[in-house]
Amino acid sequence: MKVANGKTTELKNRFYYETRKYLLLTVYIAMILSGLKIYERMILVEYHISYFHLGYGLFESMVLAKIILLGDFLGLGERFGGKPLILKILYKAFAISILALFLSILEYAIEGFLHSWDIAGAFQGVMIKGGGQILAHTLIMFINFIPLFAIWEIGRAMGGNRVFELLFKRQFAVSSNVLKIHSTNINGD
Repeated sequence: MKVANGKTTELKNRFYYETRKYLLLTVYIAMILSGLKIYERMILVEYHISYFHLGYGLFESMVLAKIILLGDFLGLGERFGGKPLILKILYKAFAISILALFLSILEYAIEGFLHSWDIAGAFQGVMIKGGGQILAHTLIMFINFIPLFAIWEIGRAMGGNRVFELLFKRQFAVSSNVLKIHSTNINGD
């Protein structure tokens, strides 16, 4: 009976941990996408063009967060295991940015399709936005994914939830662990 309770507790902890990661990723990506949409709206208002889509940004952030977790589960970037951490970080940021590019193209294609109800309209929806705007969106996503994956990979290298604890919990609760890591790295042990 203790084994079953242990497995149940382990599953609950794993579920809590994965849900927390998913929610943090979704919020981070949603903030980036919302900022981009608000900026786009502010520019278009100057030309008296009404355009504001925050709903798809939330959907896109949820999909990207799930893709990031799936990529982590499948070992995305593990080929850089023995190399400098920056290579793994840049690779993950680039790979997920390419997926964000495809989601942006899909967004504009769906918008074009909904306005015209045919495939030509979907293609026109992508062309109206222009490649420059879509590529700029992708570049901004890439730049914002770099610190995300940097924190993620540094946390993994430190072990456990140390980075999360440093960022979101009281400092004195983890200060001894940080000092231990710091002294270990200095001494080379």
